[in-house]
Parts: sequence; structure tokens; C-alpha cells
Amino acid sequence: MSSLKRESQTCSACGITAGIFVCRGCLKSFCLHHTNEHRNSIEQQMETILFNHERLRQFVASEEVEEYFQQLHGHVSQWETQSINKIRDTANDIRQQLKFINQRYHDSTDDQLRQLKQQIRNAQNDGNFFENDLKMWQTEIQKLQSTISEQENLQISLANNSESFISRIKLTDKTDYDGTIAIDYFECNRKHVNSEDFTNLNLKGEYSSGNKLFRFKLDDLEQNTLVLMGIISASRAKNVDPYKNPTFYGWSTKNLVYLHGVPHSNIDNYQSD
Repeated sequence: MSSLKRESQTCSACGITAGIFVCRGCLKSFCLHHTNEHRNSIEQQMETILFNHERLRQFVASEEVEEYFQQLHGHVSQWETQSINKIRDTANDIRQQLKFINQRYHDSTDDQLRQLKQQIRNAQNDGNFFENDLKMWQTEIQKLQSTISEQENLQISLANNSESFISRIKLTDKTDYDGTIAIDYFECNRKHVNSEDFTNLNLKGEYSSGNKLFRFKLDDLEQNTLVLMGIISASRAKNVDPYKNPTFYGWSTKNLVYLHGVPHSNIDNYQSD
């Protein structure tokens, strides 16, 4: 005689009562009591998503985004103006140098040519010149020719200095940062609650907007140690337990994600190391 044995699954929440409902999302079984509780948790997560969506929509529609891009445009215009002024000042300086050199060569050479011409004409009119005079005048003409040729050695060239005359700008991402933050940028506080020691490492300073990148390195982490990282509103940061703070958003061990100070598991498949 054969018998049919039915396998039963316990509730994944309490592990005691038989699971009678299977969630189509997480494929876990729940008893009647925890089925309602599980559904309420899903509804709460939906409310959180709607809240974050509405807040993001309001931010995108606000003037803050446009003002930020206007500020970036202002930086570009400022760089453009400063670069143009540098170019204009340098060009005017070179023009003044050319004017001075040209005037100096012109006046000096013209005066010497005028004196030499007068000597040659006087000697020619008097018939008082010989081979040595011709040689002397030819030498003087060659010297003046060399002086005039020296002007042709001048040229405009680009200065290949190690430091750029005008710094080139580019559009970058603030999160492209490869560095570490020293411990001096943090405030470390210890407190004793319910026979357990807590160490709070708070970043000095506050931020109201923008993308920030912080990197941490934890050495000698003891087993069964809870690590919790996140952000809290400055208006509620002092003397408020993160677990009871509605402005707290963060991540922790045991695959927990905190939204409004409430821990959630299995959020976007987040898994802690």
C-alpha cells in the first residue's frame, strides 16, 4: 500500500508556523500573520519609492539645477575673459618692443647713412679721394648693411615653457576622485548604551548639494561587529539614534538598507561584504 507524504514549508519570517502563501516577488512562504506583515513592508517600500520620485521630480523642476549650470557657464566666461586679457596684454607688449627696436635701428642707420653720403659727395666734388678712402667707405657700407640685416633675425615664436601660458579647461565629473580622506576630517565619539559600546565617526562639515565620494578603510574589525554608514540631516543629527532618525539613509551589515531610519533587507539585491 502506497502513501502520499506532503512536504510542508514553514514561514520564512517566524520559522514556526506553516507557510500557506508564497510571495510571487521573493518566492518565500509566509503564514497568515506574516503574509500581511510582508505585504505591509512592500507597501511601505512603494511609498518610499513614490516619495523619492516626487522629491527628485521637484528638484529637477526647481531653479537650483538651472542656477548650477549658469554658475558653470559663468566659470567658462570668466576663464575666457582672463585668457583674452592675457593674450591682449602679451600682444601689446610685443608690439611695443617691435616699435622700440624698429625706431632705434631706423634712426641710428638713417643718421649714419646721411653722414656717410655727405662725406662721399664732398670728396667726389673736391676730387680728393684715393684707394684707401674707397676701401674705408666700402667697409662702412658693409657694416651698415650688416646692421640692417640684423633686423631680419627677429621673429615671432611660441614659447615652449613647462608652465602653460593659458591653462586649458575641461568638463569633469566630481566623482572622478582617486584619493583618501584623512582621519583629521572626522570627529570620533564613543558612547555606552545597553551594555554595548558604540563608536561614531562623524565627518566634519556639512553638505547641501552635489556629488561626494568618501572612502573608508577598516582595520582589525572584530567579528559580530555592526558597521553602519549613511547620511543624516544636520537638523536632526545631534543626540538622535540613527535607528530612530527619520532622516537617516544608509547601509549596514547583514544586507540591511536604512530608509527613513527603518532597516530593510533585499533592497535592489544589496549585499554587504
